[in-house]
Formats: sequence, C-alpha cells, structure tokens
Amino acid sequence: MSETTTTPDDRSSGHDDVTWRPMRPEDAAAIADLLNAAEPLDDTGEHLDVDDVTEQFVNDLVDLERDTRLAWIGDELAAAGQVSVSTAAREQASVWCFGTVHPDHRRRGIGRQLMTWELERGAELHRNRHPDVPANVMVNVSATNSGARALAERLELEPVRDWFEMSCQLDGVVGELAAPTGITLAPYEAGRDDEVRQAHNLAFAEHFGSTERSPDEWRHFFTGSRGFRPELSVLAVGDDTGKLCGYALGYVYDADVEVTGRRQVWLGQIGTLPDHRGKGVGRALLAAALRTWAAAGHEEAWLGVDSANGTGALGLYERAGFSVQRRSTSWARRLPAC
Repeated sequence: MSETTTTPDDRSSGHDDVTWRPMRPEDAAAIADLLNAAEPLDDTGEHLDVDDVTEQFVNDLVDLERDTRLAWIGDELAAAGQVSVSTAAREQASVWCFGTVHPDHRRRGIGRQLMTWELERGAELHRNRHPDVPANVMVNVSATNSGARALAERLELEPVRDWFEMSCQLDGVVGELAAPTGITLAPYEAGRDDEVRQAHNLAFAEHFGSTERSPDEWRHFFTGSRGFRPELSVLAVGDDTGKLCGYALGYVYDADVEVTGRRQVWLGQIGTLPDHRGKGVGRALLAAALRTWAAAGHEEAWLGVDSANGTGALGLYERAGFSVQRRSTSWARRLPAC
C-alpha cells in the first residue's frame, strides 16, 4: 500500500511567514535549542543535547521525509513534530505524536496546524502499518501545558491515560533486601540482551500502549542507546533454570545532569515475568538497583509510571520512597480497524 501525506503548508495557514518542511540531520542543534527553550515553561524535566536529538530522530527507524515536520520563521525554528508507530501491534496499535512550539511563537495557530497534520499522518500510518486492529493516535500533554490541553480538547481528542514521573533521593538508601528464595540478583550481561528484550515484551504484554519491541528498536532506543548504563542495571535469574525472571535497567542522561547539577539515574524499564509475580522479585530488583546507584555516587532516582498500572507498580515505588513530581495525560483519537 502506498503512503502519501499532506503537510501543514498544503493548506491555508494564515501565516505567510511560516515555512514547513521535514527534519534534516543538520537540524539537530536547532531542535535541541527549541526543546530546551520550551522545557522551563512546559516542565517536562527533559533536557537534550545535539547528540540526544540525533539519536532520537536521525536513524533507520525514523522516516524524516514522511513522519517529521519543522516550522521555520526566517532562520528561527518555531515548532517541531514527529509521528511514530511501532513495528508490531497487539490487539490495538499505538501511534504517538510528539510536538513542541517555541514559547515565543505560541498562540498563533502553529501548534494547531502541527497537531492536525500529526493526527492525519497518524491515521495514515495506522492504515498502512496495522490496518487489521484499532488504533489510538496519541499525544502526551504535560499537566502544566494548558495550551496543549486546550488544543487537544478542541480537536476532540479524549484523555485515555494519566502518567506520573516520580523521584526519590538516594542518600537514604541503606541496608540490603534479600532476593526471594530460588532467585539470584546479578549484574546485567550483554550476552543476555535479547533474552531481556523478550522478557520485557512478555512482562508488558498487558500494559496500556505497550507493543512488542523488535531487535532493532530494542538496540536503538533501549540497551543500545547513549543513556543506557549496564553497570547500573540488574537481572533476576532463577537458580534452578538459569532463566531470566525479571530485570531493572538504568539510564543516565548527561544533559539532564549538566542542567540540574544533580547526578540522576532513570529506571527506564523494570519488569517481572508473569510466572514470578507476587514473590517479591520486583521489590528486590528495585532495592538492588537503588543500592547500586547510591554506591556509584548518584543522588536521585527517577522513573515514569502509568497511574493505572494493574501490577501494583505505583505502590511498590511509593513504599521504596518515590513521590510524584510531574503529571501528564495521553490524549487520543480512537480509530477503528480499517
């Protein structure tokens, strides 16, 4: 099936000074500047350097020509957006729309143009990639971004999920929590990476918005990413079988550390395989990860969690000392199977 898509400049915008085009690799510095300018207002907690932007957008998994758009006003980048869909889908496909407008150019209709294009492109990706299942075309909106929330409402999106970002201080992490009987906690091993990927796909099979990660996606966005720290990651292994029972993967984002002045570690993924739930594996993994991070001199631990997570993750994190620092909501346009 062929893929065609309109661009924001294909329709009348009322902004003759705005030029729309796809991203190019050489735009990475301008995109980083845009995102960092928006962060204090939107309170995303995310800071990116040029290498971060390049890793996120300039790779074989992103079709820059079809799936990205930039809005330029002269030599200044006013907005950036991308639409993505995973290579696999379960009972429902998830299409994600990312977009940011520079604070100096908000309230001009640029964000509406960008989000309208993203929703249309998201519907095209659904039709072309996963037509046999329904889809949610989603945009994530920070609780502090009232403009984006109002825009989502005007475009008749509906809130489908709330997310929390939580943190805890690592200076109070003491003691040791024994692993459950029959389980050994061990450092991450590169030789088991595909086993970790498959375990993650299984552990998150029932989670909202989760899709199976291909080997290429896993390598690029997870354990092959710049932020991944194998020395800050922990595996739970069955003594009798030698098979993986759970995992906790740590990430450090240098740009965040540079801006905040705090040595932060992100718990990017933590999961327990279904057959081992209810035995304390997740609690032991989290405790081991926090001890490892504190011993390495890190000061803060961060994570993101689905507020409606059905596995009890929110309570686990709260008992470990995490508290909610930021909130966001996924707004969606629901699409039926084609």
